[in-house]
Amino acid sequence: MTTNYRYPLMQPEDNTPARIEGSSAITSPAKIQSAEACSMEALCAAMNRSFSDYAVPMHLTTEAFTFMMRQRGLDRAASRIALVDGEIAALWLVSVRGAAGYLISSGTDPTHRRRGLSRALAAECLSAFKRAGAANLQTEVLIDNKQAHDLYLSLGMTTARVLDCYALSRPEGPAGQHEVSEVSWHAVAQAVQPLQDFRPSWQNDAESLNAIADDVRCHAVFDGAGVAGYAAIVPSTGTLAQIAVRQDKRRMGIAGALLGSYRDVESLRVINADNASDGFRDFMASLGAERTLGQYELKMSL
Repeated sequence: MTTNYRYPLMQPEDNTPARIEGSSAITSPAKIQSAEACSMEALCAAMNRSFSDYAVPMHLTTEAFTFMMRQRGLDRAASRIALVDGEIAALWLVSVRGAAGYLISSGTDPTHRRRGLSRALAAECLSAFKRAGAANLQTEVLIDNKQAHDLYLSLGMTTARVLDCYALSRPEGPAGQHEVSEVSWHAVAQAVQPLQDFRPSWQNDAESLNAIADDVRCHAVFDGAGVAGYAAIVPSTGTLAQIAVRQDKRRMGIAGALLGSYRDVESLRVINADNASDGFRDFMASLGAERTLGQYELKMSL
């Protein structure tokens, strides 16, 4: 399905035509279409261009981009791109899991901004979500990205949570204090949800880790009641995806021992920890973790 939009979609305040940088065209049509036929190389290049001037510039290799999309569950049929003169000028990359929809990433090439492409893509994607049976949509946006945040709010999304991010060094846990075992993610995935104080964000939840299970390193401490604590890291991205300790086993050094057991990992990032969890914030502080730029989690019903 392709929708043609006369370009530019939004005129400057003086009503003079907006010119596309690097092009002599003034009113080139923008074609909104599914990303189904796009290669991962083309989508990666377009995403890198879109994030090239952000506070956190993106320079993903195609391999890293493909991994990111596999983890988050890219649905190319439901995703939308805007083509201008045959090139991807903007994109909305999304995932659909049953009734749940997720905006993985959206962006517009700096030379094509302020012309309404993102809003046009949003309208097409929301329709695609509904046709796919999704009943709700969620995403995250950097706290300092006011423009994107305002766009999502104008579409009807609301801020559901504040999510903290951290950078930390691997602690040196006391040797032998706890017996830490390396296990597969699948071995503990069904048992660990009751240990969690907050729901993991989309990229860190069980389904996302299931999608990259062979690339997840999971360590756990067991006792007579089962899993006393566990940690799951994604080495290729340097992230700590999940960590939790059973309520009756907390403040016994288990979490520190779990992180310390990753002997070949010097540093990790924690992305999207619920700001409302005092216990997790205290844990990060005890490790000397540095808080980095956080995100808002946004949601809407479709």
